[in-house]
Amino acid sequence: MRIGRLNARLLTGCFLGLALSASPARTQDRDAYGAPAAPPPSAESPDDVQQTVARISDMSGKVSYARGDDPDNWQAADRNVPVTLGDRVYTDNESRVELQIPGSYVRLGSQADLAFLNLTGDTKQLALKSGVGSFQLRRLDSNDVFEVDTPNAAVTLQQAGDYRIDVDSNGSTRVSVRQGAADVAAGGGSVPLTAGQAMQIDGTDTPQYANVAIPAADAWDGWVQERETRIAAAASYQHVSSQVVGADDLDQNGRWQNIPTYGWVWTPTVVAAGWAPYRVGQWIWQDPWGWTWVSAEPWGWAPYHYGRWVSWSSSWFWVPVAPRVAVVAYRPALVAFVGGGPGWSVSVAAGGYVGWFPLAPHEPFIPWWGHPRVAVTNVTYVNRTYVTVVNRTTFVGGGVVTTGFVRDAAVIREVGAAPILRGPLPVVPTRQAIFVAPRPGVAVVRPPAAVVARPVVARVAPPPAPPLFQSKLAVIEQNHGAPVAPRAAAELAVRDRGRAEAITTVRPVASQSGRVTLAPRAGQVTAAAAAVAPVAPVRGRPMATSERPVASAPVSSSAPSTNAATSNTGSTRDHTRSRAPSNAGNPPASAAPASGSTRSVAPHTQSAAPAPAPARSVSDKRPAPQPTPRGNQSQHGKKPGKEPTKRNSEEHEHHSS
Repeated sequence: MRIGRLNARLLTGCFLGLALSASPARTQDRDAYGAPAAPPPSAESPDDVQQTVARISDMSGKVSYARGDDPDNWQAADRNVPVTLGDRVYTDNESRVELQIPGSYVRLGSQADLAFLNLTGDTKQLALKSGVGSFQLRRLDSNDVFEVDTPNAAVTLQQAGDYRIDVDSNGSTRVSVRQGAADVAAGGGSVPLTAGQAMQIDGTDTPQYANVAIPAADAWDGWVQERETRIAAAASYQHVSSQVVGADDLDQNGRWQNIPTYGWVWTPTVVAAGWAPYRVGQWIWQDPWGWTWVSAEPWGWAPYHYGRWVSWSSSWFWVPVAPRVAVVAYRPALVAFVGGGPGWSVSVAAGGYVGWFPLAPHEPFIPWWGHPRVAVTNVTYVNRTYVTVVNRTTFVGGGVVTTGFVRDAAVIREVGAAPILRGPLPVVPTRQAIFVAPRPGVAVVRPPAAVVARPVVARVAPPPAPPLFQSKLAVIEQNHGAPVAPRAAAELAVRDRGRAEAITTVRPVASQSGRVTLAPRAGQVTAAAAAVAPVAPVRGRPMATSERPVASAPVSSSAPSTNAATSNTGSTRDHTRSRAPSNAGNPPASAAPASGSTRSVAPHTQSAAPAPAPARSVSDKRPAPQPTPRGNQSQHGKKPGKEPTKRNSEEHEHHSS
């Protein structure tokens, strides 16, 4: 293709989106249960999106996952894959997987079936249908809910701590609390558990429970302890906020260096010549964020979803979120996209190119989902000359960038000089964009039909499962490439299915209000019966009932947190906040592990979900510090000859010495 034609195509390409048709007059809308529906929601800003992700951080054996918007197609799982609302994970024989959720770790043993019924900043609701799961909660805010639903019990984890839940082949549940506190609900009743206690629950309609001893640590507990020890020993957290997921992978894959202006920064030790951030991996589509970077590098989570990148002394360095920052927002990638024409109108027809480059410190991040609240003017992007370019077909199809990026210098130059994206990318994903690049020789495993058919008992009513990708695609086209926001997705899912349905069948923990069938097993002390109380709602969340087992809208906290952050000043343009630490609700640091356990979990500082920031305009007329020219990327920078300068304390989203 001639470069002159390329420029013309970029500048004149237009989006051929479908126009929204006018709605005819009608009576008041009602939800799936016949109740008057809420008025249409206003446009959701990036910070109104409470949904978050869990990272697949470690795995061995055969592990598969199925997306909530494509539930019948299982894929081989891989490290750094983000899973979210409606997604499921399954492990085969002699297999295990670790998932990192902000503030928590979930580890699954062999033949475990786990579904994410809900996954927001303050509400985690997981369904464990089979196998063993260990849950290490580092923080739990006063308004947070962490619920694990099994075939015959709903377990609410009440504090930061160390928990293990076993589901046997009959669907019976055993809950062990090594540290922390939990509330076990079944048969309309609930029983509290504290550190050092365990409980066995058998039966479904008329469940019985027995207080049992926590057994001595087994081989599974030993592996969990190994993972915990590894995280606790991670030196990288001396330079990174404890709320940044995945920093424990940096120790073995790079080194920290103190450089001028930026302080302590990290660089990978093994990269190819000409390497740049966001070049080894692929773009996938994941609502409600849309285009999401999945790195093929073992360390490729924290540096691609938090912080910034800078080129200094012929090497790339990641500038992390500082340790003092207590509230950190997940981002699908921290890049700026480039394209041609007004509003970046890359044609949806065949041909065209998409480019991106990593953001440097001080540069504003403008989300490509929701409705950004920041107007940006006069910004100098220092990494713009390091743009990565792929053809449009590779991009929209989730193609591997590692081997598919453009090397033609003239094309790179022209695409890099095109306008910066200011809003959603006007390119529509294909179905291939929801698949992660398969690992060679890895078989896809699926849970047994009997396990899939098992319902779970829920205390909190989960939100609807996502609509199918094919159903969302029409909305994405109508919205000119914008992803589907959570509330709109819930409405679409209810409309498509005729009612609100979770990703797996949900039974309410209380079939009838006030009716309690949970009872102690025969032979238990009589006093145990007094511990059973009628089940009640949890922290303001809607309770699952026989009439409404599933909510018809996203479920999250509506009340302000009692541990709300106290500082939100400065130029933190992606709403990363710093505040004084709070330990409310955490177990004491000196708490000893329960008898029979060799594990301990160091509690982390708790934090609240950030409140939306007021609309503002950013004018950054002063350019960020210019990088030194970069040479061969396989060579690392020389040790700087002077100490870093002290940066403005308001710029607290990145590390400074």
